[in-house]
Amino acid sequence: MSNCCSHPSAAESTGKFFSKRSKSYARGFRKGKLEKVQQYLIDEIIKEPMEGKTLLDIGSGVGKLHLTLLQHGAASAVGIDMSEEMLNHAKAFAQKFGLDRKVSYKQGDFMSISEPIDSADITMLDKVICCYENLDGLITASANRTKFLYALTFPSNNFLTKTIFKTEILVSKVFRSGFRPYWHDWNRVTNLLTHLGFEPKYSRSTLLWQAMVFTRNT
Repeated sequence: MSNCCSHPSAAESTGKFFSKRSKSYARGFRKGKLEKVQQYLIDEIIKEPMEGKTLLDIGSGVGKLHLTLLQHGAASAVGIDMSEEMLNHAKAFAQKFGLDRKVSYKQGDFMSISEPIDSADITMLDKVICCYENLDGLITASANRTKFLYALTFPSNNFLTKTIFKTEILVSKVFRSGFRPYWHDWNRVTNLLTHLGFEPKYSRSTLLWQAMVFTRNT
């Protein structure tokens, strides 16, 4: 089974899909706003000392998570996203905050990038795993590059959210969209990460999104 973006045309379509929405993401961050579920992640992560910590932000968007953590003292970050415009906004924010020397960006699908990606103390995937067909592959590859904390958000497992996602999936199939979301067995997230040597540390949800932080067993 391949991930949803393994084919170059699919990755390109996904990048274009999010590039069209990049201005709205940047507008919110420019006002100093994080989504509630993103704030949940940040509040939990910064309970740990950030000094010297390295970050890997997969599906980094305009940089909300890693730039916020860099402002809290993290040492460096790598942001990966398929959208060129998302990364352009992230780079602009990094320069605006005086953090551009602490962060590097890679455009492309995390599962297909050929150049080496170093392990990081903290890995983050905000609303990313619902964009991949190959849940196991994405979590395994990203967890294997995580030394300390693994933080992610994904759809809340309730009737409303499932209905919304199933509708979006159906519409994308009918109109043959190059990008579409995926609905997984979300309990598998915990099972996979536990198998890979992590244990749940934190969990909190909004109506539509679930935030979780895992810590690697020592």
